[in-house]
Amino acid sequence: MRTSSLYTTAAILSLSILLGACGGNKEPASPEAKAEQPKTENPKIESPKPATVKIAQRHLTEEEFKRFIVEPVKKKYPHLTVQWVDSSKTSLANMAASKEIPDISVDYPLALTQLLDMKVEFNMEDVIKSSKFDLNRIRPEFLESIKTASGLNQLIGLPVYNNSFALFYNKDLFDKMGVPYPKDGMTWEDARAIAAKMTRTEGGVQYWGLYPGELFRGAYQLGLPFIDFAGKKGALQTDGWKQLFEMWSGLYNISGATTILASDPPTQATQAFLKGEVGMLAGHSATLQSLKTVKNFNWDVVAYPVNPKAPGTGQRVDSLVFSITNASPNKEAAFQVIETLLSNEVQTDLSRYARVSVLKDEKVQQAFGQDSAEYQSKNVIAMTKPKLAVIQPFKYKFPAETNPAVLVSKAFQDVVTTGKDINTALREADEKLTKAIQELDR
Repeated sequence: MRTSSLYTTAAILSLSILLGACGGNKEPASPEAKAEQPKTENPKIESPKPATVKIAQRHLTEEEFKRFIVEPVKKKYPHLTVQWVDSSKTSLANMAASKEIPDISVDYPLALTQLLDMKVEFNMEDVIKSSKFDLNRIRPEFLESIKTASGLNQLIGLPVYNNSFALFYNKDLFDKMGVPYPKDGMTWEDARAIAAKMTRTEGGVQYWGLYPGELFRGAYQLGLPFIDFAGKKGALQTDGWKQLFEMWSGLYNISGATTILASDPPTQATQAFLKGEVGMLAGHSATLQSLKTVKNFNWDVVAYPVNPKAPGTGQRVDSLVFSITNASPNKEAAFQVIETLLSNEVQTDLSRYARVSVLKDEKVQQAFGQDSAEYQSKNVIAMTKPKLAVIQPFKYKFPAETNPAVLVSKAFQDVVTTGKDINTALREADEKLTKAIQELDR
């Protein structure tokens, strides 16, 4: 009986302990005990606060802005609202003057100096690091061009896509002339040899074999400097510039050709190409887009011809850059927008849309132009193949008439249309450029 009582007492004690542990009647814990007890309640997880990111840009259409920015950002960050500020109607300078500076400014690398002039640039490297964004995913020439263009050893923007260049050709005109089609990997001399066969007059119509584009494009390809910044003078009287003038003149001075294309603006040359009067046209991303609207035009494209002095290099970097401003109250949110645009998903969509991705990823590059059924039958992937030259800066704010690219273009026109000596043309252009630099440097 005693043993039974002991078992009964033990059972009662065990039940009492169990009930106490489950919250039964018990003495309130001392303050010291309360302090020692671990907290068992889960802290409340706060939802991200809604934020609006204003983007000043004029290069994307409303449809493109929605497709590549608004919708992907909303999908990844539902709390963020992206607002487009049309910088074609209100300049960034006017925005700054009215203290309505956007969170993000969008433009090309050489326009980054505007941010510096208005003192609204922002060193993005800290937010890049804190977001653990991997810059190694981006092709280095794009990042280097941003630093070169701004003159800073830091990133005040990130590239999103690049406008690319290529050589377009009229297949029907080649068939008419009985000349083999151009190929990827050609030099400018190869293109000239083909153009010589295509340049002729038939049925009262003058046909030109090639429109190579403006002379300064050849300088961009070589990375030729326009300015000697240390000496504060022009840098046009060099062997590099002389050799370029000689080579580019040869692209126009083909037997039987007139020199009209040397002075025509690119838009007129494009129109002549679409009319079937030009066999090959050095064009770019905008040319590719415009060809989608032309009916019954049998065209294709090959890689941009190279200069043997810059093997494998097509044109220079021409990337659209997104820059956070220092006035933005939402810098982290602004970077989340940019980071979204640089995701593989959005970059692939841009590539499919025929915008060259800034990423190294080969799968993304291979998607180029695949959105268009017409492009799928063309060699448009050639637009992604050449290497890109790093931008050469201008830095000075030149008036239109003394802009270095304008000065060398006029000098080149004098050479091919009037027969002016190349050395003389370069010396005169260099003197005008030096004078302009000295005036701006006062």
